[in-house]
Amino acid sequence: MVRRYFYIPLVIGLLLNFGATAQLLPTYGEERAGLSAFTFLKLPIDPASTGVGGASLAMTDHSFGALINPALISGGNQQGVFSANRALGGGINHDFVALTKARENGQHIALTLNSLSTGSILERTVWQPEGTGATTSAALTCVGLGVSQAFSEYFHAGVQLKYGLEQLGVYRAHNVYLDLGFLYKLDIADLQFAAALTNFGPNTPLSNLPVGQESALAATPQMFSMGIQWTAWKKGDHSLTPSLQLNHPTDNAEFYAGGLKYQWRSQLWGAVGYQIGSQKALPWMGFGMKTMVKGWPVEWGVGAQPTPYNQYQGTIGIKIKPLTW
Repeated sequence: MVRRYFYIPLVIGLLLNFGATAQLLPTYGEERAGLSAFTFLKLPIDPASTGVGGASLAMTDHSFGALINPALISGGNQQGVFSANRALGGGINHDFVALTKARENGQHIALTLNSLSTGSILERTVWQPEGTGATTSAALTCVGLGVSQAFSEYFHAGVQLKYGLEQLGVYRAHNVYLDLGFLYKLDIADLQFAAALTNFGPNTPLSNLPVGQESALAATPQMFSMGIQWTAWKKGDHSLTPSLQLNHPTDNAEFYAGGLKYQWRSQLWGAVGYQIGSQKALPWMGFGMKTMVKGWPVEWGVGAQPTPYNQYQGTIGIKIKPLTW
């Protein structure tokens, strides 16, 4: 038993050493620095991912695989309806809906809708900072179709093709992105290792820009991530599951996430997480439980996601698995 558990800190040490000594991807300079289009696609909004600080790349239980890593859909046999909402304040809401279904030979398919919308926004200019009297609104929408395949009991891979449309007033942007991910399971303390490249695609052209800026492009919200999860302690119906994740976004602002999830049987879980290198100094938190509604398995959860301004945004999510599935 001691020999089996020896490999866990060894793997963790190698990952941390690699992340501390070099960037996971090369730096391309100023052309990759700064903000990107469709930044909301990089944010975890399901309660389980929020609870562990976003370190859910290898989390097959409770997470929304179609949102985080398409390989988790078959890796966790995730079937049913998934829905989550994050309230940003000021009438701004971030919503996610997914429908997943298992097919033959260990294959799963997923349909997703990820959107962020605002209410009426007062139009302001440099010369009229108090408002022009007109209002505008923003709508950001991304739809996706994914396939997740179990190649064996231990190895899973997934791919998702997404189309995004972003509109703020008269300005528009649209693009196509690709998510690629895999999951590998080991017989060592339920150790799971995952890697994913999400929102991969070309730079996003912007429409209806002022004269002289028609060629402006926005960077892609691409992110390369590596993560692990394992069961550190288990006694009876109680267990503790740590997770770690390294993230490298397009703007080269690497950050690291870690979380710890407590679970009682399969009915109740609670989690706390933290990010190193990001602008969010407060811990992340989440809680959830499973129940039955008219014979249908239902799981709901809530999460608290910190902001760079030392405040929290609330997240709520629900998963429903129809009996016929």
